[in-house]
Amino acid sequence: MRRYLFLPFVVAAAIAIALITRVPPSHDGGTGYSVQSAQATLRAIASEPRPVGSPGHDKTRNWLVSRFASMGLEVSTQTGVGVRQANFDRRRNGSVNVAPYENIIAVLPGRNRADKAVALMAHYDSAPWANGAADDGAGVAALIETARVMSTGPKPTRDVIFIATDAEELGLIGAHEFFDRHTLAQRIGAVVNVEARGSRGRAIMFQTSPGNAGLIETWASNAISPTGNSLANDVYKMLPNDTDLSVPLAKGVTGINAAFIDRLLDYHMPTDNIENLDIGALRHLGNFALTTTRALANANALPAQGADSAYFDFFGLFVVRYPLWMGWVLVAIGFGFLHTAQVQRLGVGWRQALYGTAGMLALTVGVGVISHLVASFAYGNGMIPLRERINEMGAVLWIYVAFAAGSILVVKPRAAMWTGSVILMLLCALAAQIWMPGASWLFDWGGLIGAILLNLAARTGWQTPAVLCASAIVGGLWGALLLIGVIVTYVSVAPMTPAPIALIIPFAVTLIGPVIMDFGNLRRSTRIGTGLIGLAIVGGIFFSFHASFSERKPKPGDLFYYSDRQSGRNFWATSSTARELPDGNVVSISPKGFESLKWKAVSAPSAPMPPPNISMVEQGNQVTINMESKVAPRLMNFTIRPVADLDNIRVNNRKVRIPAGQATRIGWRAETPNAKLSLQFERKQAGLLYIDYLYAVEKMPTGSPAPVGPNTDWAQFNGTRVMSDSLVLRYGDDVPGP
Repeated sequence: MRRYLFLPFVVAAAIAIALITRVPPSHDGGTGYSVQSAQATLRAIASEPRPVGSPGHDKTRNWLVSRFASMGLEVSTQTGVGVRQANFDRRRNGSVNVAPYENIIAVLPGRNRADKAVALMAHYDSAPWANGAADDGAGVAALIETARVMSTGPKPTRDVIFIATDAEELGLIGAHEFFDRHTLAQRIGAVVNVEARGSRGRAIMFQTSPGNAGLIETWASNAISPTGNSLANDVYKMLPNDTDLSVPLAKGVTGINAAFIDRLLDYHMPTDNIENLDIGALRHLGNFALTTTRALANANALPAQGADSAYFDFFGLFVVRYPLWMGWVLVAIGFGFLHTAQVQRLGVGWRQALYGTAGMLALTVGVGVISHLVASFAYGNGMIPLRERINEMGAVLWIYVAFAAGSILVVKPRAAMWTGSVILMLLCALAAQIWMPGASWLFDWGGLIGAILLNLAARTGWQTPAVLCASAIVGGLWGALLLIGVIVTYVSVAPMTPAPIALIIPFAVTLIGPVIMDFGNLRRSTRIGTGLIGLAIVGGIFFSFHASFSERKPKPGDLFYYSDRQSGRNFWATSSTARELPDGNVVSISPKGFESLKWKAVSAPSAPMPPPNISMVEQGNQVTINMESKVAPRLMNFTIRPVADLDNIRVNNRKVRIPAGQATRIGWRAETPNAKLSLQFERKQAGLLYIDYLYAVEKMPTGSPAPVGPNTDWAQFNGTRVMSDSLVLRYGDDVPGP
């Protein structure tokens, strides 16, 4: 009976520990943070959507200014039309975002006002269709609570600047304008940012500035149930995501970031409201903001950017941290234990061990590839699974886990494969140490634990109680840490691929190999593995054909009217699947100049839609191109490709870079009337400008089919009229026609 129950018990215990650890603590640790006060803030600001330019936005701005002033802080605002150009990377290619903004800045004076200040930052605008209780109402509540607690206590060592940024949802406009133009920005030596990408879970510290050893020490020494690791920091760098903290980090300012990310189905959805926000998540994020900001504000000196740390929390109890170079030591020790392991006593020669390594690699890659292909077949590619299957992400995770676990039992790893998995883990640790050192700790310690267990098993036998218990306890605990990382990674990248779940395979065999092999000696172990795979297949089929939508979990809408003025054709279109469309011959289309947008469409009748007003004015060598919309646009973008070099290029009077021969996207992001994009430059000579534009306004034409769900950030054009066109503008009087 022991052999039947030992492996299930170890696995169940690891899963239970991982899941329990993801629940926020039920206490505030005596920080002074009041969840009741934070809830009062949410009731004041998160009872209606507050996108830029909306009545809810204006009410929130006025309330925040009054609330900061009531605490005796020095309050001011920063207002204008902001322009932010993304860095020239492959994801954004220098795109320019334009939007109005109104930042709110409140200063709590410190004892030494000459010292560098600490800033606590959260954005107060929301997505247009969400009350934003979590994103980023929870962050704003943390801002207010930290200001309340610190303003009623002893005066801090240095100034604390509370920044409620605006237009974050429109491209980090408010943060960019503050750190680019506000005089207080030069005084800031460290930034704490708080965010949300869900509605429950622990606040994960997922991003820091480079050279973070001192910052990690400050955070870890003061946090309540600290949660975060350097793997998350390295993974986040690879994702196409940004928060306001990206702006000061790009300027070399020290910074730290945290957010809760569970229950992603509420992110940028109408369900992001006070009722659906988990109180524990609200409290844990607030405690992160308060403890970290207060520690930095009272430090003798702000952490300098020096060496980087590898770090991870041990189930929220404490944070293990050490210099990155220590990873090399751990890898070396792991290889040392592997080298001295007398695996011949286990009946394994080094040739068999290498075969085991190859087999483990093939199994891991195979499960990862199959999982990716199945997800692509069932859901489609890109953001479609996130839009249409977001409700099922939690349940589907366990389907992939069952598939990976079943694959291990079907293969029935023996000592050679266990040895090979340890070799593979140490090789991964070596690779991570070179290319992703922040992520190496998971492989370093996993490989080291596996090598120690292998060394012990070679001396005493892998079936001895000592080896089995050590593998179950030590390996099981580390496996629980791995599972936490897998869940977080899955939540972050599942819309692109569930393949990282396959990492469970080499970790499981490395850490609890003796327990798995002991279970594999049972006559029915292969049947159990086959049953798990069968269960995964049945679950996959069920979820592929059964979408679990409800009033609490609404299916986002994704249907709009599209007019292509170049071709003169009109469509009902969707960026999701053809299931959204009325009957008709389905075609795939992309607007010219915006080929990254790929839509399914069927023909639609012509309907009137006034285009934006585009004009060009030349005065000497000064050229101005305006694109204007009297009505509030859902989207107003144009791409411009100049044939010749341009001088002194400005968008809405802010300098930008637009290389000749390259298409640069410029967009008005706020849904406000009288939107205006103004491109100005000085011409060196006569030339041509190739322009493509995409323009969207609210409300479908009369008689249109109704979208099946609400507007969300995942379906930007839902319920709108969309128009695209292309034109060539000629400046100067000696340019031949195109």
